[in-house]
Amino acid sequence: MASARPTPFDACHAAVPATLLAGTALLSMLSVQPVYVALSLAGALTFSLVARGGRATLRGLRWQLPLLALVCLANPFFSASGSTLLLKVGPRSVYAESLAYGATMGALMVAVALWLEGAAAVLTQDRLLALSPRRARSLPLVASMASQLLPQMLSRARTMRATASACTAAGARLGLRDELVRTSTMLLAWSLEDSVERADSMRARGWESGRPRTCYRPERVRGCDAAALAGIVALLALCAWCTWETCSGWRFYPRMSDLGPWWRYLPWAVLAALPATLSLASSRDGGGGPRGRA
Repeated sequence: MASARPTPFDACHAAVPATLLAGTALLSMLSVQPVYVALSLAGALTFSLVARGGRATLRGLRWQLPLLALVCLANPFFSASGSTLLLKVGPRSVYAESLAYGATMGALMVAVALWLEGAAAVLTQDRLLALSPRRARSLPLVASMASQLLPQMLSRARTMRATASACTAAGARLGLRDELVRTSTMLLAWSLEDSVERADSMRARGWESGRPRTCYRPERVRGCDAAALAGIVALLALCAWCTWETCSGWRFYPRMSDLGPWWRYLPWAVLAALPATLSLASSRDGGGGPRGRA
């Protein structure tokens, strides 16, 4: 299965985008500092717009932005700490440092979610299978199936409830407990029926043959892939060092520290902008074709 939009990562080994996006997401989780979080959020949002499209990105922002606002506004009331008093709400004091910490953590969660969604658009199921060892093909398969079946089950549950509500022969409307029991029973029967068909399909494809599994699109690390991996690892190491030097001296409480030298943010800005920049350059050139068989 190809990705929805052509990306430059289609023409290279799957380890290249996996290393870049996994390293970026991991550093985003560990970089609790306003400038780093802002750069990560901007890069993740741009990459999501390029890789997934504006409609899918906006669909995700419908629940991500309210989460950001909730964390930002709720933190000053649960952690009333700081030295810059903004206002008083009853017995609670709202400090600028608490508000900044809540906004940073909310933006961090949104940025990480956007990075993971962008990675899911680039790293398709066959590419994840190519990354796993030959004797461990089942693990990414189970993970990918779980990521597909859970939304499918939720969609089926909504369909069942809507159908039962629209059916005039369903009788009186059931209570919440009875409705949950009926929906879960129907979902269980539907899932068991699908599991039998899925098991027969997997058995027909040799999943119980006892032989090591192959991958749909075998890939081999070439010289350009090794060079790209080396460059990405070097950039990640430089970003990790700059992040450590900056975040180790950063404090939110009791007063926010100085931002530090500006040059420490340059490697992180390059890393955050790299996926979207490569995708935009590839779209102008017509997009890189899928990587051929080795």
